[in-house]
Parts: sequence; structure tokens; C-alpha cells
Amino acid sequence: NPGNCTADPGQDIAKPTCRAANQYILQLSKAGFLDFPVPDAAALAAATRIAAHNEHFDEMPSRADEAMMAALHQRIHHIIYILRENRTYDEELGDLGEGNGDAALAEFGRRITPNAHAMAWNFVDLDNFYDSGEVSGNGWPWSTTAHESDIGAKNLPVNYADRGLSYDWEGTNRNIDVAIPTLKGREAEDPVLKAIPDIANILPGTANIAAPDGPQGQYQRGYLWDAAIRAGLTVRNYGFFEDLERYFLPPKLGGIPATLTDPAAQHIQVAFPTNPVLAPRTDLYFRGFDNAFPDFYREREWQREFDGYVKHGDLPNLLLVRLMHDHLGSFKTAIDGVDTPDTEMADNDDAVGKLIAAVAHSKYAGSTLIFVVEDDAQDGPDHVDAHRSVAYIVGPYVKHHAVIETHYTTVNILRTMEDILGTDHLSVNDAFQRPMTEVFDLHQKAWNFTPVVPAPLSATRLPIPKTTASAWHSAHSADWWAAQTADYDWTQEDKIPAVAFNKVLWAGLHEPSMAYPQRHGAPDAADHDGAD
Repeated sequence: NPGNCTADPGQDIAKPTCRAANQYILQLSKAGFLDFPVPDAAALAAATRIAAHNEHFDEMPSRADEAMMAALHQRIHHIIYILRENRTYDEELGDLGEGNGDAALAEFGRRITPNAHAMAWNFVDLDNFYDSGEVSGNGWPWSTTAHESDIGAKNLPVNYADRGLSYDWEGTNRNIDVAIPTLKGREAEDPVLKAIPDIANILPGTANIAAPDGPQGQYQRGYLWDAAIRAGLTVRNYGFFEDLERYFLPPKLGGIPATLTDPAAQHIQVAFPTNPVLAPRTDLYFRGFDNAFPDFYREREWQREFDGYVKHGDLPNLLLVRLMHDHLGSFKTAIDGVDTPDTEMADNDDAVGKLIAAVAHSKYAGSTLIFVVEDDAQDGPDHVDAHRSVAYIVGPYVKHHAVIETHYTTVNILRTMEDILGTDHLSVNDAFQRPMTEVFDLHQKAWNFTPVVPAPLSATRLPIPKTTASAWHSAHSADWWAAQTADYDWTQEDKIPAVAFNKVLWAGLHEPSMAYPQRHGAPDAADHDGAD
């Protein structure tokens, strides 16, 4: 599929927006076969050492790393892990004013994301950080397990070329929630199944084919939360690994509309976990991936539970929080006027900022670290690399006003959280990576964070303090964005034509005189050979 535009690549050959520019991140991934003779023992040993070096297997933590992590393990008792969607470093922080940014590529700059800018400016600017995954299909495995599964790696090229298979990377298999062991239970969760004759013999079983085993072979227990539980820690889940079916069904078939903004008040379940370990640890009132639903209300639900933890003194050790509205989309159906890219991005920034401020102003401020990352960086330009993305670390013992130029990836984030929590490592990848020691300063315990309401939210109907938000006028209306993306499928990550959407974003957020960015450096031969 040259432009990732339809399921039939032949239909799109003549479409300029779908022709291969080889800038979409999966187009930059090359494949091939290598034919070479079997080396002798000495050559094999030498080649193995080189391969191990290239995989960083000789990059073990130093004594300074171990001392820092041991000290943080004694001081930090809670980690909040926030996972966002799809933004590059330049796209969000290109205009930061420090670090290696390109302001010309800052589609969602300071006025739209003031809280992201405050995190990077006041704490650490990680301007050499890279997402390990290219898209959600491998970004979520990398972000939760530090590696890909065999079947996931094989399925991804087929699925992302729109040539079949299902999205099996977040707990469902063939679109079935395998965390529910019985057909009756699955029918109760997904009302559509009730309209199908008894198909128990062809539905998936309870095994998740994409789930990794733990480091000691623990069957399908290779996720970060599994490691925390093995270490005797407590876990709470807000939005990770959920079945999304009901968000897009009509109410008469059991659908749950986005207009239900306070499900806890009505005791209506809106979260349907797809992982059996997370199921009893999930906030059932925290809505999962749905672009029509603002992060404002997700954060408000998180805040409801957090206030209870503060009151009772029982904050879990690991909190998994999905704030996903920086994915963008569903412009026609989005509620409360949060229905353009600038307002949706601002909504995400506002939610992250308020969550961090809630921790900063609580009794857990001195013992909680917050890690914020994207699952991938596929939906935007960056002048360094298609994988370069934003990552934020906020809380006690984090350096202030520092630019950290060390090369870090998603795997380093996981390694750091594991060492601080005192868990085992998930795979050889994180076991042989250094933690992010350069980020921390044991003399910097005091910290604070004051959230800023992003200007675009003044144009929405969200219940925000209007006096703190300056006037904002989006360049285009929600109707314009909906028309430009009329045939896009927003029901799940990565179902849209990524190349085309990136160009729509650029055209809609910039002056007509600003040309869509092209790749820097020497041209790839694949640019001219019709490679797909």
C-alpha cells in the first residue's frame, strides 16, 4: 500500500496524497533477505560479539546508575505512567527555545500545549528521546513489555497495509475480549455477539496470542504490571487494554455514548478490560480510547479516585493512565466543542497538567514520580528522526531546568521505572539497558507544578475557568476538519490513512505558503522505484 490509503493499493496509485513519499514511519522500515555462508567458529563468535554490541547487550548499568536507582527505590513509592499518542518532539516542543528543536515544525506549540512546555522547561528537556515502536501495533508492546511478540511482529506489516488480520496488540484477539472466559460473559460485554448464533467453538479461547511470557517463563505474564504484582506491589489501571466496541454502537444495541461524562455518578460501567490481570484492578468508570470523548473528563474521573487515595492513604504503587486525545480525530462526533486538532491537543495537555498538579499539591508529592510518553511518533514531522518524540519525567529528585541530550528510548523509561519500583526486568532489552540516571538529582526533592489552561479551550464548552483562558479562534471549523476526514475510521488507533492525515493536519494548521516538510538528507533510492 504505497500511501496507506485504502485496502486496495491498486486504486490509489494515481492519487498524489497516497503516492509513496517514503516519509511515513513504516515506509522507512526496510526488509530483505541476506544470503551468506555459515561462518567458522571464530568468525561466528566475532560476529556474535558485534551483534550483541549493536543490541547494547554490553551497555550495563554503572555503579553510579545502581547507586542512584537504589536511592530512588528508597524514596519513591509510587509511579504514575501516562501513555499518550503519536506526537514527535518537533511537533510539540519545536518552539521550546532550548534543546534541539525546529520551531517551523511545531504544529502544537506553546499556546496549545503550555503544560508540556512547562514540564520540559522547568524539569528536564529530553531532546534525544525516541519511541521504540513505530505505530500503536508495536508501540503498545514496547511501552508495556519492552519488546514485541513474534506473532505481533509478523502480523503488523499485513494489518497496517490493510491486507487483513485484526488489531491484536491490546488484549483482544480477532476483536474478542479474551479476558472473559465464557461466551455468555462475552455476549454480555459485546451485545453484537448476541445476534450471532452460538459460535463458541470458533471464538478465541482465553489465551492472548500476543501476550508475552514473564522473564522466568511465567505464562502470559510479561507486562509491566505483572512485574509489579510479582514484586508485591499494588496496581491501578485507567484505560490500558480495553475493549472499545460499545463506544461505537448505537444505544439500542448497548452502546455507551460519549455524552455520558460522569459515569461514576450513575454507576454505569464504561471500561471493559481485556487483560485478566488488569480486570480487577481497572477503574470501570474511566473511558478508554475514544476521540469523541475529552481527556478533561478522563482526568476528572482519575481525580475522583485519587482524592479517595489521598483521604485513605492507600495510593497504589503503579498507576497506568491513558490520556489519548493527542491522537486527534472524530471531529464530527466529538462532544463539548473539543472537535478540532488544536482543541483536542489542548484538551490532552490540560488533562496531563491537572493530573500532575494534583500530585504536586498532595501528601504524595514527595514519594511519587510521573512518567509521560507517547506510544509512537507516527503522526508528525521531526527534523531528526521519525522515532524522536516527547517524554516527560516530573516529580521529586528530577533535575530542574536541564537539557538531557543522552540518547534514550522507551526501553530506558521502562528500565528506570522497574529499578525504582524494585521489580524484575521484562526481557533482555530492558535488562541490558541503563536507567535514566542523568535525569535525577537527589538534592532536588522540592518540586511544584501549576497547570495552565491552554488557550484553545476557551473556544470549547468544557467547564473550565474562563477567566484564565485567553481568546482563541481555530483556523478551521469542526465541519471543515470533518469534511477533510469524512472517510476516516476513528474507532481505534491507526485505522486512518496516516500519510493523508498528516498532510491534512499540516494544511489545516499552517498558512498556505508553508509547504509540507520534506525529508532532509540524501534521497533514498526507494523514493524513485515505486517501493511499497
